[in-house]
Amino acid sequence: MSTELRFEQEGPVGRITFFSPNGINLLSIPLMASLEAKLREIITLPELRVLILTGEGRTFIAGADIAEMSTAPGDEGRAFSQRGQRCMNMLTKFEHCVTIAAINGPALGGGAEVALACDLRVMSEEATIGFPEVKLGLIPGWGGTQRAFALMGPARARRMLFTGEPLNGGAACEFGLVNEVVAANDLIPTSERLARQILANGPGAVRLAKRVFCTEETSWLEKGLAGEAEAFGEAFVGEEAREGLKAFLEKRAPIWRGQYA
Repeated sequence: MSTELRFEQEGPVGRITFFSPNGINLLSIPLMASLEAKLREIITLPELRVLILTGEGRTFIAGADIAEMSTAPGDEGRAFSQRGQRCMNMLTKFEHCVTIAAINGPALGGGAEVALACDLRVMSEEATIGFPEVKLGLIPGWGGTQRAFALMGPARARRMLFTGEPLNGGAACEFGLVNEVVAANDLIPTSERLARQILANGPGAVRLAKRVFCTEETSWLEKGLAGEAEAFGEAFVGEEAREGLKAFLEKRAPIWRGQYA
C-alpha cells in the first residue's frame, strides 16, 4: 500500500499531507521523488510564506519502507542516504517559506528526519518521535544524527540514537525537539495559529532571519552529513543490516553475529 502526498494552498499558506490506504505512511523511493518534485515546485511560488507538513491516518511518517530497503543492493546505501539528505536539505533551506511539521502520529526514522528538517514542530499528545534504526542494524541517514544533536545536545541525542527508543510529546518538548505539544484535535489549529503569527510579521524580515539560520546551519551541517552518509553506507552493506531488515519483515528479534555480538 503505497504512501502518496497531496498539496493544498490557501493564499500564503500551503499544506503537504502524507496519506496511504491503511493509514501507515512510509517513505519509499517514489514518495521521496514526489516530495522532492513538489518542493522544487513550491520554491517557484513566491507568494507562499508558510508550509505545513502533516500526516493523515495513524502516523505522521512511520519510517522508511523496510520491504523496499531489504531488496536494495548493499552498495547503494550511501547513495540512498545522500538522496534523502538532499530532500531534507530542501526543507531546511527554504528562504522564503517557514516550514512547520504538524506531527499527528508516530514520526519514526525517516519520518523524524522530515520533522527535524522543518523550522518548527507541533506534536500531538498521542504522537511519538524517534530513531529506531539501530534496532535494524542501521543508523539515521537523512540528517537525523546531525539535527538531533543540534536541537537536543549531545547527551540526549546519544541516548535517543543509541537506544532507538522513541520519545513521547512531553519528553520531546522538554528536550527541545519539538516546540509545542497539544491535543490531537488542536494540532492543525495550533499549526495554523503559528502560521498566522508568522504572516503578521514583515515578510522580508522573516526571510532574512531564516537566511541567517540557513547560513549558520550550512557551515557545520555539510561536513556532518557527509560523515553520516559514509557511516550509513557502511552499515547498509553489512551483515547486521541484512539481518535487521529481514528480522523486521519476519516479525522476530534479530540475531546479531560477528565482532560485537
